[in-house]
Amino acid sequence: MNVLLGSPANGVPRPWHHYEVDGIMINAFELYTKNLHRKYLTAHEIVQADVSFRIWIDSGGYQFLRHNMTPSIEKICQVYSTFEDAEFYLNLDYPPSPTDSEHEAEKKMALSLRNFIYLRSKLGDRVIPVLHYYHKEELVMNFLKKYVDYSCNIIAVGALVPYVLIVRGAKGNTREKAMMFLLKLKDIARDHGFRIHVLGLGSPVVIPILELVGVDSTDSSTWRVKAAYGKVVLPGGGEVHVTNRKINFGKRKATEKDIEELKKFLTCTGFPLLHRFESIYTSFEYRALVNAYVIMKSRIRPRSKIFDKIYNMLTKIIKENTY
Repeated sequence: MNVLLGSPANGVPRPWHHYEVDGIMINAFELYTKNLHRKYLTAHEIVQADVSFRIWIDSGGYQFLRHNMTPSIEKICQVYSTFEDAEFYLNLDYPPSPTDSEHEAEKKMALSLRNFIYLRSKLGDRVIPVLHYYHKEELVMNFLKKYVDYSCNIIAVGALVPYVLIVRGAKGNTREKAMMFLLKLKDIARDHGFRIHVLGLGSPVVIPILELVGVDSTDSSTWRVKAAYGKVVLPGGGEVHVTNRKINFGKRKATEKDIEELKKFLTCTGFPLLHRFESIYTSFEYRALVNAYVIMKSRIRPRSKIFDKIYNMLTKIIKENTY
């Protein structure tokens, strides 16, 4: 399973300059607001990568909303059209919240579908639709049928984070239900010949589960975020602080055992920057490079009891084919 690294287009560090990565996800919000779509001819030029390097572009819809900006589908299309070297473009979507009524969720899904149809008409089959998970799965399946009719190469699944990682506003076994949904979706994908990309679940605690289910790819931007807060991520999941800065949340400090375990993992998997390991305590860039590597390489069973239970459940279900 591939793990794309969510990355600022012209940010640092650039892990792909130090070791092989599966690809990256940049977003149209940054490309547009920094006028990068006018300053550069190709996305590969911006990220300083070889033309064979895989680049996906996300709409940046969430970032637009955070800055009180309303992106038009025409604006997103303009940015996408500028960077023809990108492998795929993600639809401008409107993810429903677990607290949305069924009517509200359906309205958002319909708007997302409308945007997909527009972008598909302009940019062809490199546009990836985003199918939104919602606890009323019948509604989700109705929209899946519409996307299948377009013979998509890939279908991305969004809106899973609040059900799987945050579990805010969602009720009752949401993690298990979300993973069972992906398991059913994988069967449909086999029948119709599309790949599945899960948005935003590129965490070492979830990746082994996604791989077990048969998801083809996911993405993560937490490698930089955690590093900025003085944290490193651990194989199998979890994060620990390694700096002396004041801790406001996620207060677990790294133990000697944590550091030894991390270093052993990096050694065994061939991390090329191991000679600089002491920089983990002082350098944001080095922590980010470590985090990105762990996120891409770790396939250790989840260390969290909650997620390990889900892993066991799915293993049994897949073996018995009872879903």
